[in-house]
Amino acid sequence: MTKRFGFTLAEVLITLGIIGVVAAMTIPTLISNTQGAQFKTAYKKALSTLNQAILMNIAMEDSDLSTLKADDPKGVDADGSEPQSMSWILKERMQSATNITDTYFSENTDGNTEYPTIHYYLKAQCTDDDVTNKATTGCNSTDDEKTVDEDVTVDANWAVYSFADGTAFAYNGAATNCTSQSATCVGFIDVNGSTAPNSATVCTAGKEGGTGAANGTTSGACEVNSAGVYDIYPVFFHGQTVEPASDAARAVLFGK
Repeated sequence: MTKRFGFTLAEVLITLGIIGVVAAMTIPTLISNTQGAQFKTAYKKALSTLNQAILMNIAMEDSDLSTLKADDPKGVDADGSEPQSMSWILKERMQSATNITDTYFSENTDGNTEYPTIHYYLKAQCTDDDVTNKATTGCNSTDDEKTVDEDVTVDANWAVYSFADGTAFAYNGAATNCTSQSATCVGFIDVNGSTAPNSATVCTAGKEGGTGAANGTTSGACEVNSAGVYDIYPVFFHGQTVEPASDAARAVLFGK
């Protein structure tokens, strides 16, 4: 009589069960890593695209953001065809840019528009009081800089433009003469438009402004792994550049 070798039904079911448990544990991580990588790539691309648009405007109009003129609310150009407004730069230098302000922000149950609060970090000169409290501020002298933790509430002056790949750029339409980082010349890149999660990328190790013992804290410089990568990145726009407005956004830009 010939013997047949194979797995029993119980063995097959146990094996499938083990595979299912392993898959349940690893697939969410794989999905998160993949999504994080997509967010990183889209953010870097959007930042590059915005900077190219500004450089093109400098070449063609001899005008950078230091002479920026305000838009009307919702990104409607104040003067109709003013080369020195952000809406004009976006529309003329990025042919695919579309104003989506009216559809980007959601309405609450009362029919009123809900605007988010954007967190950013501003470099500021240390004061005498900061030097006195250097154990917490990290300021050893007034020649040092400190990181100021700030919030900006988006309001009806803000505008949002969408690019061809679905990335959105929101900015304060009231911003004028942006010569340096400021609370007015601030905006954010949302790499997937109004689609969730609509959360800012955060430090997963260290802290914003953290440099280790040098600033009087035990926290090191900001690092971001896949768990901290989301779809929103605050930015400053000034002079000839658009740059990250948080250490987390900066870590993603210059990280691998």
